[in-house]
Amino acid sequence: MISWAIARAFANIALVKYWGKREGAENLPATASISLAIDALKTVCKIERLDSGQDEIFINGAMAVGATSVRISKYLDFWRAAKLIDGHFLVTSENNFPTGAGLASSASGFAALAVALAAFSERKIAVKELSRLARVGSGSSARSITGGLSALPIGKNPSAKLMLDAESVPFGMVVMTVESAPKKIPSGQGMEMSRNSSPYYNTWLKQAQADYEAMTQAIRTMDFAKIGEIAESNALVMHTCMIAGRPPLLYWSGKTIEIIKAVWKWRSEGLQVYFTVDAGPNVILIARREDLNEVSRVAESMPGIQRIILGLPAGGSEILMRE
Repeated sequence: MISWAIARAFANIALVKYWGKREGAENLPATASISLAIDALKTVCKIERLDSGQDEIFINGAMAVGATSVRISKYLDFWRAAKLIDGHFLVTSENNFPTGAGLASSASGFAALAVALAAFSERKIAVKELSRLARVGSGSSARSITGGLSALPIGKNPSAKLMLDAESVPFGMVVMTVESAPKKIPSGQGMEMSRNSSPYYNTWLKQAQADYEAMTQAIRTMDFAKIGEIAESNALVMHTCMIAGRPPLLYWSGKTIEIIKAVWKWRSEGLQVYFTVDAGPNVILIARREDLNEVSRVAESMPGIQRIILGLPAGGSEILMRE
């Protein structure tokens, strides 16, 4: 019996977005999605077995409180109810990037937690099942389990599938952070707002499926221009669906729009770069590996940017140490 385990997972940025849940439990996605795991955005999670009858949870050096504490506690209960683990644990999770700011921190967080918990299970858990288990905590975390370019289809109980390993992906990302504070409306709540009130929600579901199929083909042929075009359009349609809700949900800031316009300008001047925006104000640029340094340099020339993060494709989640 082991006493502790440390796991690492990388955040993934969706090229075709997961936005919307089907009714029921276990985070069943309403839209199929495709993402790239990024090595510069990671979570390291340590799990230690406790003798006490209560879990203890710390996020980025502080005790988890409120909704975050409840969410993680329920997730541990889910593993116990499934008889995959028993007992209680000290959970210590650390992100090296802003938490809750629309950069997929829950994806890497729950993927790292799932991998660490699996080390305590008496039953060997295959990657496919582990992806499903991680999805229960956060829908996007299913893709962080497999890493690289991964797809999460819709279905009765979907798991992520690896489309292309990290070493084979010819492009990376530059993250432009304009706000690092946690967003006021978490993604899960935002998805429900869109589903319940946006007149464009059903249109979004249809377009998301079309984008998923088109992106799958673009990746198969590695048509980078098409990959970028679909990613931009998909992000804009998703945010249009959010903004049209009642009440409207607007994650963007003025700087978000400035960056989007700048990307279009840079591309018109010959720099092949595209953007995507997750559920937050921060903008992620997509560029070929050989162009990443130039894209980063150009991005740094914009005023009002908090931080520029250059990220290369990353692998799947894994155990770093255990005892």
